[in-house]
Amino acid sequence: MDGSRRWTYAEFHGWVSRLARGLSSRGYSRGDALGLASGNSAEFLAVYYACARLGLVCVPVNLGWRPDEVAYVLSHSRSRGLVVESQLLPALRDAIAKAADVTDVFVAPGTALDSTGPAYEAEPADRSWATLAEVASTGALSTDASDVEVFVDDRDALSYLYTSGTTSFPKGVVASHAAVYLESMSAALDSQWSSSDRFAAMMPMFHTAQLNAFCTPAILVGATTYVLRGLDPAALLDLIESQQITRVFGLQMLTVR
Repeated sequence: MDGSRRWTYAEFHGWVSRLARGLSSRGYSRGDALGLASGNSAEFLAVYYACARLGLVCVPVNLGWRPDEVAYVLSHSRSRGLVVESQLLPALRDAIAKAADVTDVFVAPGTALDSTGPAYEAEPADRSWATLAEVASTGALSTDASDVEVFVDDRDALSYLYTSGTTSFPKGVVASHAAVYLESMSAALDSQWSSSDRFAAMMPMFHTAQLNAFCTPAILVGATTYVLRGLDPAALLDLIESQQITRVFGLQMLTVR
């Protein structure tokens, strides 16, 4: 669940499949890197799993980075495309312009959700622009409605998760399909999670802890995930009460005197 939007697992599976087919129709294939600049959203998860389905490498963008850091990560990872939420575009235009390898920009609705899709200015104009919905529509129109079948080795990279870049430019950490699977399985088994659990996902999905130690294990066991864009104490407490949330991941700050 993301706000008022809800998906069954079958519906979410279909969405991921359409995205994977749509990216494939645009020439994306095993080993290509795709940047992802998004706050917590269902689109973030759908793109991440579409990358996994197609053998692409997902490169999440830390939303705390400066534009020059974003440009560095997109260039360093050789990202061929970038999925970006519409409200983030003004802050990332310079980064996109500096990342010569980024030929495609796919715009996700983000906080500008409406029936007509996100409004955006296609600048820099030398890139190919489309909405994420258009990518999925291309996949839906494919003559082959089955799931994309791609050989992916268990040691193939699923993501490049870059460090925060506190002392220098961010450094890429490779997460393989096997590593993500084992992390997710271990978390689910160790915590004894099940399909009856209800997760509130409020920490940033561009970090492996929320993404691979909570969101992916939740999907692994068939639990329900409620996507939150951040910590709003009142909204979180209301959600816990109304939806009977059983699992929340957060951080506790300690003051040392």
